[in-house]
Amino acid sequence: MDETGTCWLDVADVLAAGVDRLVLYGPPGTGKSYAALHLGVGDVPAERLTCTEDLTSAEVIGSWMPRDGGTWSWRLGPALRAWTAHGGRGGRLVIDEIDRASGDALSVLMGVTDSTASARWRHPETGTWLTPGPQFSVVVTTNLEDLEDLPSALLDRFAVRIRVDQPPLAAVASLSSDLRQPALAGSLAERERRVSLRSFYAFDQLRPSLGAERAARLVFGASSAVDVLDALRVGALR
Repeated sequence: MDETGTCWLDVADVLAAGVDRLVLYGPPGTGKSYAALHLGVGDVPAERLTCTEDLTSAEVIGSWMPRDGGTWSWRLGPALRAWTAHGGRGGRLVIDEIDRASGDALSVLMGVTDSTASARWRHPETGTWLTPGPQFSVVVTTNLEDLEDLPSALLDRFAVRIRVDQPPLAAVASLSSDLRQPALAGSLAERERRVSLRSFYAFDQLRPSLGAERAARLVFGASSAVDVLDALRVGALR
């Protein structure tokens, strides 16, 4: 794998070019969600949805909420807040683990991620039609390796799909120098031996107070800890 991070160059260039529907897929712990939340977002924080089997349509578009005096009002959910952010110009919606959505929630997600020309929703309180602002964008993430496992109607909304197979070099660079190469190698290993970058962050945090051997055992497990410590020793000899 090219250590310059070709996948991240693709992500940055695609978002900079104004693509507003993007899927990031591949192994966990490679920074997909971080990139979706921060790259090309602007000064308004992105709205985020994490899908589960129990996700409801109300958690996507909103619901009626009680107010003082016994009245009720409609509170917009994250999808519609992203549609109308920046004074109606639109912002970023991040949908994590889209493969776990099902039922009504999945139907609603397909509605809110439809093309800007087709997506619309009538506000139940005001009766006005809401549509995505011209700067609305949605980035979907999934740990799936085969996107054919996603519904074809959902995939049709996302013409650009990038496999993210390594963490961004900036994220690796924030580790202690002796952990950078092992962390990169671990994130690129075969699936059964792959180690998330988050594990190396935890190890880096624990090592000064607990010592390398105990920290490695707690983070990586007894068997994998030996491999990690051996890799660090070999690296120190270079």
